[in-house]
Amino acid sequence: MKPWLIALALAALTAAAGIGYRRGATDCRAAYQARELAHIERANQLDRARIANERTRATLARTLEEKAHADPVSVPRCLGADRVRRLNSLR
Repeated sequence: MKPWLIALALAALTAAAGIGYRRGATDCRAAYQARELAHIERANQLDRARIANERTRATLARTLEEKAHADPVSVPRCLGADRVRRLNSLR
């Protein structure tokens, strides 16, 4: 076999290996970026859910506060002293 033919074959093999390495590195980088983007999106979803829950909680707290400070509740019948003592003894 001629030496230049061997050199040409080695050069072609080296070039093919280099292309394969670069493609593998690119694929690996793309997979990593896809996983990171999925984690970021999941974190954003959780953050949006947390904000929605905080808004709901704030609305509920405001509604309860408004109801608490609304017209006083009229109690038709107050508890007697004996009943209050019995309730206090349950504590």
